[in-house]
Amino acid sequence: MRFDQVAESTFRVLDKCTDDLRQENPWHWISNVRNGAVLQMESRLVEGFLQLASCSESTLRSVAELELALLGNSALPGGIGLALGPASRGLHMRADIALPLETTLDEERLRHRLKWTLGGFHDGVELINSLGLYAGPISPPADAASDGGLAELVRACTWKCEERGPNDFVAVLDSETEPAARIRATEHGVLLSVELGRVESSAAASRAGLAVFMLTAGGLLRMARPYALETETGWGFGFRVCLRGNPEPQEIDHGLAALSIAHQSTAREARALLDEPTARCYLAARAIPTTN
Repeated sequence: MRFDQVAESTFRVLDKCTDDLRQENPWHWISNVRNGAVLQMESRLVEGFLQLASCSESTLRSVAELELALLGNSALPGGIGLALGPASRGLHMRADIALPLETTLDEERLRHRLKWTLGGFHDGVELINSLGLYAGPISPPADAASDGGLAELVRACTWKCEERGPNDFVAVLDSETEPAARIRATEHGVLLSVELGRVESSAAASRAGLAVFMLTAGGLLRMARPYALETETGWGFGFRVCLRGNPEPQEIDHGLAALSIAHQSTAREARALLDEPTARCYLAARAIPTTN
């Protein structure tokens, strides 16, 4: 399918799902999303993906708020995640939708996918507004009941996968040094994730450095959103890809490729931040105080 036809189809879908749509160029649009509040959103077509991003906030977030943002990413639906710009302490939201450029774009399917993603943006706004108010541990999405559908999807994708249990699979990523990615059916859809490591609760500088580094990486990577999960002794941290229920096998392929790239791009640096002096140097280089 020609790229200009994809752009025309995407424009029509955006026009149905958002308000005040205006075109910056043939592959870049700005519009508003109204769901209790008005959120300005940028949409771009880049290398077979529809990239969606809210405008960065002007608020300078504290380290504690950035840590909560990383934890909160583990529970957000719609394939979205909070992220930081490379020279910013203001948060924004991002999502990426893979588009089938080889075949005709199904506008109705894209509309449903976009609606699902915009619902995630609404939850993201609620998370941003609640960052100053810690309400206890954040729970990841619960597992969904098994109906055999995920097994069929996993068998149809191109990555080597093994079944661990009902609706629970692992996929071998590109390198022998990369951990396996987990594939689960959850209440939010199909969730793909890879853990980079764990950090102790007592390692305050490392937690802060990881929050800044992972959220910054989330602003640069495609599909893969950074997350942290609270454990008995600290955090587990890594990247996740959330797909709408009943995705195409190609979407799982894209998601696993995104996790592989995220791991290759960030694992070494993230693990270096487990060293407290290194983490303090990183925060100082980013001019981020650890006391506010």
